[in-house]
Amino acid sequence: MSRTRNRPLARYALSPVHALTFGTACGVAGVTSLFVFVNPLTAGLGLANIVLYAGVYTRMKRLTIANTWVGAVVGAIPPLMGWAAATGTLSPGAWVLGAIMFAWQFPHFNSLAYTLRADYSKAGYRMMS
Repeated sequence: MSRTRNRPLARYALSPVHALTFGTACGVAGVTSLFVFVNPLTAGLGLANIVLYAGVYTRMKRLTIANTWVGAVVGAIPPLMGWAAATGTLSPGAWVLGAIMFAWQFPHFNSLAYTLRADYSKAGYRMMS
C-alpha cells in the first residue's frame, strides 16, 4: 500500500522476528506498568486491546469486512482505560464514552478507507468501503 510502503517492516529495514520481539516486549512492559502503577482493570483492558488489535483485527482484514466492527471496539477501549485509570471502575459514564468512540469509528474509518479503497483492494484487505 502506498501509505505504508515506507514503514520499516514494509521496507525490510526490520525483520518480522525483530518486529514481533519488539512488539511483544513493549506490550509486556506496557501491561505490566499499567498493572503495577495504575490498576489491574486498566492493565486488563490494555491487554485485551493488544489481543484484539494484533490477534484478531489485523488477521480479519484479509478475511471479512467484520474487521471494522472489531476495529471499532479497539478504538473504544482507550476511553474505558482512561476512566478505569482515573476511577478504578467502569461506571456508566465510561460506557457512554466508549459507545461514542465505538460509533465514531465507522464514519472515521469509512472516510479514510474510501479514499484508499484501491490500495486496500490491491493489498487483499476486505474493507466496508
